[in-house]
Amino acid sequence: MTSSGAKAIVLGAIFLAALVRVGWLAIRVKRTRSWPKTSAKIHSAKLEVMKLDDKNDIELPCLAFSYAAAGGNYSGRFSLFTNGEEEGKSVARKMIDRELQIQYDPKRPSTWYIPDEKIDGFEVERKMS
Repeated sequence: MTSSGAKAIVLGAIFLAALVRVGWLAIRVKRTRSWPKTSAKIHSAKLEVMKLDDKNDIELPCLAFSYAAAGGNYSGRFSLFTNGEEEGKSVARKMIDRELQIQYDPKRPSTWYIPDEKIDGFEVERKMS
């Protein structure tokens, strides 16, 4: 096998793995449509450094929330994309004690999904546990 043939196989395998991952995520999101909704309360927020890509980091407000579902108490964390540290700090302060709607898996109530694409105009970074 030539080196160009081996590269083609490796690239094809990477592409196939990425395609499977995107498909699996799409299936998971579709399943959430039937999940029950509940209110969650944001109880803490702080700026955290997240990997944007292999070369860049970004500081985002990371928000911790809790919710009650199926007779138990659960928690989760998500981030919002903001424009810099000062805006991130401001957003973090404003979000504490705020309520938001989430959905949870009735079979595994610790698994949650945030149906909103944006909160107060900021894109939700992590939408599912």
